[in-house]
Amino acid sequence: MFKAIIIGGTGATGKHLLIQLIRNQNCELVTSIGRRPVLDGEINDKLVDIVVESLFKLTDTEKYWKDNDVFFNCIGTTRQRAGGAKEFINIESGISNEAAKMAANAKIPHASLISAKGANHKIWAKDWIHPLLYMKTIGQKEQTIISNFSFNSVSIFKPGMLIRLRGKQTWFEDFSELKGFGLRVDTLASAMIHDAERVRDGLVGKSPQYFIGNNHIKSSLEL
Repeated sequence: MFKAIIIGGTGATGKHLLIQLIRNQNCELVTSIGRRPVLDGEINDKLVDIVVESLFKLTDTEKYWKDNDVFFNCIGTTRQRAGGAKEFINIESGISNEAAKMAANAKIPHASLISAKGANHKIWAKDWIHPLLYMKTIGQKEQTIISNFSFNSVSIFKPGMLIRLRGKQTWFEDFSELKGFGLRVDTLASAMIHDAERVRDGLVGKSPQYFIGNNHIKSSLEL
């Protein structure tokens, strides 16, 4: 059995991760920390849903981080949704760093992070070049959780195009899934949970682990 804590539980992947954790017989309890209730406020005996005013300061949630086995970081946004380059960096780096600090201080052994294929903290980027800024910022988020915090193990999932399953899929999402270069967010969620269970069972050696690209993530479910 294991206990999990998640940030980003209202997002495309995080929502499916939560649902799967609740349904997973090996998951004893899942805690969500976020600014909005998850699963439309649904009450479940296995779910602790903590709503906070700000994710930039999580010290008041300290007690909820204790005694967990895995920390899932599903935070993700874009510059447009965030409202600008500075806001985007603050969300991706600031919130992720604050949550990772809480998880590390609580001695959670395993951290699992959603990144992006091509993310690299060494990329040259300016605020006005969004694709490069995005890849650099996400790469910095990866590097920080690896270098600045003392987790026993870290898994980083770097998907390509994601199929978000928000109502009816577009023709392009259908085409992408058919041709195999789109990854369904529920499949990504399944891969993250499967990996966390393998880590718990001592079946994973080297850390950090990288799952790069949609095919690699899909094939990890066969391990």
